[in-house]
Amino acid sequence: MHRAVLQATAELLLTEGLAGTRIADIAARAGVHETSIYRRWGSRTNLIAEAMSSHLDTELPLPDTGSTDNDLTEFFTALADFLASPAGRSMTSLGLDEQDGVFDGARDQFWELRLTRAAVLVQRGIDRRDIRPGLDPQFILEAIAGPLHLHILLRNQRADRDYVRRLVALTLDGARPR
Repeated sequence: MHRAVLQATAELLLTEGLAGTRIADIAARAGVHETSIYRRWGSRTNLIAEAMSSHLDTELPLPDTGSTDNDLTEFFTALADFLASPAGRSMTSLGLDEQDGVFDGARDQFWELRLTRAAVLVQRGIDRRDIRPGLDPQFILEAIAGPLHLHILLRNQRADRDYVRRLVALTLDGARPR
């Protein structure tokens, strides 16, 4: 039931947008009762945040190559490919859709889930002493993700593995032990 509801939510978000993703429609598509959804998630906002995050967990696995540079390059290359896809562009547009503030809570939850999950890539680098202790893993992730989003979503440019590798190297140069 949990997986069916998350999948139904992600499908509706990608095809119908935020406004067309209603609990009644999610329940019908997943074959469950609406009260089961409210009992499990409590709100539409919580469900949307988890569904988007779960969808990205599948699209963007966390690599563990033994190298911080390689882990971040692989992860952000997969992110670049996803952002350039129709599903990625659709999901990104949800993050920009205000809907009178309805999505604000889900957006905050979504980004907290995403950054917390990906922070393990940077924390491994700190543990390996590739990255200075005391640096905020989320800050490093944002330092890479920000320019990547700009490049792909706002400038409509392709970000291949070499572009991502150079972006990761530039960011990590500032984070290495001195």
